[in-house]
Amino acid sequence: MGKWTRRAFIATGGLAGVGLIVGVAGVMHVKSAIKKYSGEGMGEGASLNAWVRIAPDNTITMAVPRAEMGQGVYTSLPMLLAEELEVDMNQIEIIHPQPESPYVNTFLLDPNPRRAYASYSVMATVAAFMPVVGTGGSTSVKDLYDHLREMGATAREALKAAAAEKWGVAVEDCYAESAHIINKKTKEKLTYGSLAEAASKIELDFNPPLKAQKDFKLLGKRIQRLDIPEKVTGTAEFGIDARPEGMLIAAIRHASVVGGTVNGITNEEEVLKMRGVKKVVMLEDGIGAAVVADNTWRAKNAALALDLDETGNTLENVSSSDISKMLNDIVSDDSKMIATPEAHGDVSAALGGDAKVIEASYTVPYLSQCTMEPLNCTLVINDDKCEVWVGHQGGSLVRDAVNAVTGIAKDNIKVNIKFLGGGFGRKAELDYVKKAAMVAKQMPGTPIQLIFTREEDMKNGMYRPAVASTFKGTIGADGMIDAWDNRMALQSVGYSSMMRILPAMAAPPKDDPQSAEGAIELPYSRNNVNVQFGEMDLPAMQVGNWRSVGASQNGFFTESFMDELAHLAGQDPYEFRKKHIEKSDLPDAPRFLAVLNKVADMASWSTPLPEGKYRGISLLKSFGSIVGQVAEITKTGDKQISIDKVYCVIDCGRIVNPDTVEAQMQSGIVYGLSAALYGEITMDNGEIVQQNFPQYEMVRMNTSPTVAVHIMEVDEYPGGVGEPATPPAAPALTNAIFAATGERVRSLPLNKLGYSFV
Repeated sequence: MGKWTRRAFIATGGLAGVGLIVGVAGVMHVKSAIKKYSGEGMGEGASLNAWVRIAPDNTITMAVPRAEMGQGVYTSLPMLLAEELEVDMNQIEIIHPQPESPYVNTFLLDPNPRRAYASYSVMATVAAFMPVVGTGGSTSVKDLYDHLREMGATAREALKAAAAEKWGVAVEDCYAESAHIINKKTKEKLTYGSLAEAASKIELDFNPPLKAQKDFKLLGKRIQRLDIPEKVTGTAEFGIDARPEGMLIAAIRHASVVGGTVNGITNEEEVLKMRGVKKVVMLEDGIGAAVVADNTWRAKNAALALDLDETGNTLENVSSSDISKMLNDIVSDDSKMIATPEAHGDVSAALGGDAKVIEASYTVPYLSQCTMEPLNCTLVINDDKCEVWVGHQGGSLVRDAVNAVTGIAKDNIKVNIKFLGGGFGRKAELDYVKKAAMVAKQMPGTPIQLIFTREEDMKNGMYRPAVASTFKGTIGADGMIDAWDNRMALQSVGYSSMMRILPAMAAPPKDDPQSAEGAIELPYSRNNVNVQFGEMDLPAMQVGNWRSVGASQNGFFTESFMDELAHLAGQDPYEFRKKHIEKSDLPDAPRFLAVLNKVADMASWSTPLPEGKYRGISLLKSFGSIVGQVAEITKTGDKQISIDKVYCVIDCGRIVNPDTVEAQMQSGIVYGLSAALYGEITMDNGEIVQQNFPQYEMVRMNTSPTVAVHIMEVDEYPGGVGEPATPPAAPALTNAIFAATGERVRSLPLNKLGYSFV
């Protein structure tokens, strides 16, 4: 079952008493738990395993338990299974299964790569008892790369065994091709559908070998995404498209002050008289009020008409300037540095020497995920059962949240995960699911679809935290970095998010890794390093996961400071990075160097640009993948910039679908540039200032650069692709702006500094 890690042991908690790690009996108990699944939605036919069902007509249905939110998992994951099952992609039908134990995402509990599928992980055994079936952290392919291929291979071998028995030949005399088993000697064929029933009763006593990369027919090839046709034709169903019979719409109102309490409604009778209004609902614990009506427009207008009796909280007199001061106070106070995720050498001595010390202070604001599809969740409660329709990143989390609100047994909660109109971490949160359940609980038997207006979403979000980060550094006589001192202050995302997923966990870790993503284990040789962070205590201001999490801000900080050090050393930014990677003893240093060299070559870095054009470079590893970017800009005015082109190189290890990788690089860059140019959530006396897209601008077609992507061919375990393109985008741009203007950009967004973009 693989080696037990300390993390795995802690995560099991009291489960050891059920025999989880006690001899063979414990292992068998866990295997039995992992096999439990309902097959809900997989149609007729024989189940080869929890992932594959084959009908007599040779229809192959595959369970894909990861949310499709535009990142392409409804194609990449079936490719893994189809490769070993020996079927064409057009032979597969996809369903999103119920959040059951075979479909756990072990990487959300333990992010170490599963390099050998035979030890799919002890964490899978843990997850059998507290299954987290979810999508996030660019983990879908990483978690299932070997496991899904194993599922395809075992199904294929069972089908071969069934055919061999039918023909009375050796299994070695059979092979699989295009959903048929073929007799090598006679060339007779049997469809998978005709063999599936017999194959489902065969239990293999061995793990079939998986294909070598050189033998892949699908993996590494550009495959048209399976979800595109229905999205183009408008037949795709997103969460907001749910229409159970008799459904009513609910619109929510929160307190005007973030984290405030709604005590009551002073004009409920008046609102109930409005056209189409069916009910006015107070939510539990004063978290808001909702109006239920017969359509969205009427529900929204009635909710806006509510006169709420509110009580503020500790944020009532707090504004963004106050939060900035809190962060700066923390980052400048030694006693408030609660964790040191990386330290070696003697930074204090190096900074106290004769070398010139460069100091820099960076800040970024709160950010909204701002998904295109508004937050929504549909529920119907009938006696002791509940059915949910929602676009969410974690089916098991939805089930747990509904159970917590309604008390309905988890086995009686059916969760229908629909397409997500963007997730970016916001749709891994549970607030909107719980609030929908609170409304539906007061109207049993009636399907209720709760929708957040854009204003309610933006003003009551789970934001990326505001962060302050300071640096001190020196360059030695050899032109190399001698001292690197980095301090950060922020609200920790990692622990608060994990508590929402696994609330039974113990005390928060002092070395929350999400806070340090992109700030530690950099590829550069540095003699003396100290990285610390302190936490701002502002519980009423909720923070959550935002695309690429900690790396999104730390990538901006570290890669900007690398450019500052290169300037101090009088060296070219690319050559400076290259020299420091060449001297690095990091195991992945050769891969970093290859990416850096390739992106510089793509951008013709050594070739002078025409007058008025400038470049900036950045390099970062996040979510298991290395991404290098060069931004090429034109200075069209004093502070007017055209972002002409972004060159992007990714090393994500073994490639599943290059088309998806390229699309995610483009997507991540535009998302990162939107934040760098415009993104900001600010507070004025406890109220969020931004309300909708007019106050929260995005990169548009006329501003968006051309993006050129190169994918390195590397035979290593896969990394993620959904998030790693976002962190390098901002520093590549701001480093180019320094080259153009001589002005260092140390805070975002750029439009607040007077920059405009054409």
